[in-house]
Amino acid sequence: MPYHTLMTTNAMFYSALQSLPQFCEEMDADWAMVYDFMEAQVGKLTEEQWDEVEMVYYNYNMDSRY
Repeated sequence: MPYHTLMTTNAMFYSALQSLPQFCEEMDADWAMVYDFMEAQVGKLTEEQWDEVEMVYYNYNMDSRY
């Protein structure tokens, strides 16, 4: 993958990841909604990226629902 494309993809991923807590709060999102949101924003994610998404989603659930 060309360097420019990789940098753009990483920027898109981290931008989407940063907006994920707000999306979860506004939509009361479950995991399927998070999955769709992230793929719509970024495209196909790596396993490592999904691990990061999972941590953000887990932290959102721990902070806002209990």
